[in-house]
Amino acid sequence: MTRRKVIPLCDADLTRERLVGAAGEVLAREGFKGLTEEKVCAEAGVERRLLYKHFHGLKGLLAAFRVSPDFWPTVEELVAGDEEALRRLPPHALMAEFFKRYMRAIRRRPRTLDILSWEGRERNAYTRVIEQGRERTALEFFEYMRDDPPEDVDLSVLVALVAGAVHFLTVRSRVGDFFGGLDLRADEDWLRVERAIEHIFRCSLART
Repeated sequence: MTRRKVIPLCDADLTRERLVGAAGEVLAREGFKGLTEEKVCAEAGVERRLLYKHFHGLKGLLAAFRVSPDFWPTVEELVAGDEEALRRLPPHALMAEFFKRYMRAIRRRPRTLDILSWEGRERNAYTRVIEQGRERTALEFFEYMRDDPPEDVDLSVLVALVAGAVHFLTVRSRVGDFFGGLDLRADEDWLRVERAIEHIFRCSLART
C-alpha cells in the first residue's frame, strides 16, 4: 500500500476529509476486525494524534463516516427534488419508490456494498456505530406519505424483508454475476427487481 503524502497540519478540513475517506477505504478492504487507528492514519497520511484531535478516536471517526453521503445516501438524494410528486403517491407506491431509489443509490456505492458485506460476517463495537441512525433516511422519506398504510399489515416486517433482499442482491453483485436467474450485471434485470418491489408493495398495501 502506498502511503499518502502527509498534509499540512493547519488544513483541518482536509485532515477530517482524509480521515473520513480513509476509514471507508480500510473498512471496505479489511472489515471491522481489521480496522485500526494505525491503518486509518496511514491510509489518510496523517499523524495519529490528529485522529484524536478531530474525532476523539475511531468511534468518533466512524460516527462521522456513517453520515457521509459518500457512504450512505441522504434523504435529499433520494427525494431528488420530487417532493410534490411523492406527496401525491399512495402508501404502496411511495414505499416502492423509496426502495427503488435506495437500491439504485447503494449500487452506485461499491465501497458501501463491501462494508455491508463485512457487516454480515463481523460484529463488534464498530459495526454498531456504523449501523446507528441508518433507518432515519427511510423515516424521513416516508414523511411524504399522506395516508396511513393498512393496519392489518405488519409494516416493520415487510420493510425488513424488502430491505434484506435489496441488501443481499446488491452485495451479491460485488462477488457474483448471477443469482436465481438474475444477471446482476444487467440493468434490465435490475429493472425486473424494481418491478417485483412495486408488485410486493402493491399487493401488500394497496387498498382494494
